[in-house]
Amino acid sequence: MLDIIGVGDTNVDVMIRVPHIPMHDEKVRGRLIGNYPGGITANFCCAAAALGAKVGAVCKIGQDDYGRMALRDLEERGVDTGHMVIDPECETYFCMVLLDGTGEKALTIVETSGFLPRPGEVDAAYLKTAGWVHMTSLDMGLTAWAAEALAGSGTRISLDIEATAGNCPGEVWERVLARTEAAFPNEAGLKALTGCGTIEEGAAWMLSRGVRLVVVTCGSDGVRIFHRGGSLFHPAYEVPVKDTTGAGDCFNAAFLTGIVNGWSLERCAAYASAAAAIAICSVGARTGLPDLAQIQRFLEERGERICD
Repeated sequence: MLDIIGVGDTNVDVMIRVPHIPMHDEKVRGRLIGNYPGGITANFCCAAAALGAKVGAVCKIGQDDYGRMALRDLEERGVDTGHMVIDPECETYFCMVLLDGTGEKALTIVETSGFLPRPGEVDAAYLKTAGWVHMTSLDMGLTAWAAEALAGSGTRISLDIEATAGNCPGEVWERVLARTEAAFPNEAGLKALTGCGTIEEGAAWMLSRGVRLVVVTCGSDGVRIFHRGGSLFHPAYEVPVKDTTGAGDCFNAAFLTGIVNGWSLERCAAYASAAAAIAICSVGARTGLPDLAQIQRFLEERGERICD
């Protein structure tokens, strides 16, 4: 039995170094850093696998160079790819990532016919073999279908919520949230979905819709965690940042892997924060993905002993 199956996207990130992120109608000169495997869901799956979880991925690719690169990286990192959707008629999507000297980025998703799998291309029986299914708000039609397909099964749902959340009708969100065990919105996603003015109000809104755990990532301001019994905060670790691409994916994977392992929320928060901090010290969403031993050393070097 798998611990987690990720359903969503995989791609290639075309990384370009720029002196600064250009403004409207501004022209800057850049330097190609290289092509790196990426995608919100695939990054998540690779990060969870690096931490010892048994992980599968259901993403869509074409039979092109980008697709082969994306598939090969998943396989090399120990992710089950037996139910990937490989369509010779489609093109694997890619992202243009502009990276400045601070490690912050501006990212453009170049959507293609191979952006995300359609519900009819996903094997619901396979999803039910996992303890968790992790999805995103990129395509709420796909997410809603999976939530419905998993109803009544023992498989729990984890959901990454970004700023695109506001593009989906409220009734669809109501159905999905009622079946969501753990939600991982960033600040923009929380506001787009709930319309609330504060993180506390937004988290309360989500809990009232049936979500059991709301983990709000706030970048360098740390993470806020809310559940029906209370809330907690964990600060972000200060590190020399090289690339923030995929930091949230790594954080979410580490946190959910901790839940799979039966850890306390405090330990999940510490390990996930450390994992993301380690990851952003390398260029590329997956280049610096840590294992548990690296995270433990990172925490010990900072005088932290995390025990349940």
